[in-house]
Amino acid sequence: MPVTLTVADHESNSYYRNHKLTSSEELLRGTSPRDSQKCKRVIQSSIPEDEFGKSHLIESNNGFVHAAFNAYCSHHHLTIRPEDVWFAILSQLNFYINANAEKLRDHFVSHQGQKQLEVKDVGNIHSVDVGALARRMTALIRENVKDPNLRDWIMPAFSTTTVTDRTTAAVLMMGSMQAYFSYKMTLMCGIPTVTLLGERADYEDILARLDKLPELGPQTSTFADLLRPVLRNFIATFDSKQAATSRDFWSKIAHRFGGGSGPSYLGGWLTAFCFWDDKGKCMYDLQRGVSGWGISPTDPERLELDGASYHRVDTNDIPSGFASVPVLVDDNGTEYKTKMIAGSLGIKITSKDDPWAGTAEEKLDSLQSLSGWMMYEIRGPGERGPWFG
Repeated sequence: MPVTLTVADHESNSYYRNHKLTSSEELLRGTSPRDSQKCKRVIQSSIPEDEFGKSHLIESNNGFVHAAFNAYCSHHHLTIRPEDVWFAILSQLNFYINANAEKLRDHFVSHQGQKQLEVKDVGNIHSVDVGALARRMTALIRENVKDPNLRDWIMPAFSTTTVTDRTTAAVLMMGSMQAYFSYKMTLMCGIPTVTLLGERADYEDILARLDKLPELGPQTSTFADLLRPVLRNFIATFDSKQAATSRDFWSKIAHRFGGGSGPSYLGGWLTAFCFWDDKGKCMYDLQRGVSGWGISPTDPERLELDGASYHRVDTNDIPSGFASVPVLVDDNGTEYKTKMIAGSLGIKITSKDDPWAGTAEEKLDSLQSLSGWMMYEIRGPGERGPWFG
């Protein structure tokens, strides 16, 4: 438990309140003028903006040393956390390691120069948890340094340690290793939540049905090979113990790249459902696989699930999700030439909080395929369709 020690018998003095900070930008400007001059805007901070109104905060280029020094000189009480002490040590080591980076290179890493480490997440620069990405970055550092225990040694695990403390230590670790690594955070489009309706057994049933596909030839056999890992991951989504793996799987559902003056392409495991075009031509290179698209084994856009490699599809060539068939209807002697279409006919847009919502007043933020069918009468020569009035 915490301990309080009386060091001197005199009364404490009140701190002279000459000013207080009102924003993160002011904090940065006072703490590090050099960084402030480079700053366009503060994107995220562990210090909430309302904290500046609730607390009396001032800047300092070394809060630990200056707090202790001012408390001693001006008779103020002093509070210290284990993390304060540890961060003071780590920040000092940061200067030493960077000043002697080449002398210490062989102690820390086996490579020359800077090796880029990249973490990816779904979201944008405002919505993503940058702190979580920094903590994930230290896991990559651990995989690329000689001492596998370095990360655990740096990261605090004291009785007072918070998530903010672990993020602070992560950035200190990144700073200490910056001579050996560069860091990249890639933010991607994604799905906030995915809901699988039905039961786990339903998706197991679909997986079992895939076993019939190879009977129709080599193309359908490859089609099944691409679908099996997807269905297995659908099934795993029902297992809460697989949550981390499932989140990774769903983050790879789709990736859009290219564009500009050229074509744009759809990648990700969603292309397993884009195996043939509307004419029945196979869109997957059966002979060369994804290499037919010029995707090398080291291509960062290459996606493999359980040994299955997924191809790219031109977004203009995404095949239809429905089938149509002519049907002659004899209505008590009167014949009608009709067509029936069925499959994925559209998208149903609802509210995550209210699945029945569908009006402009509601927050419509949830999408679902609109499955169904319809029959229409084929118009003859000279006849007008319903959209002509």
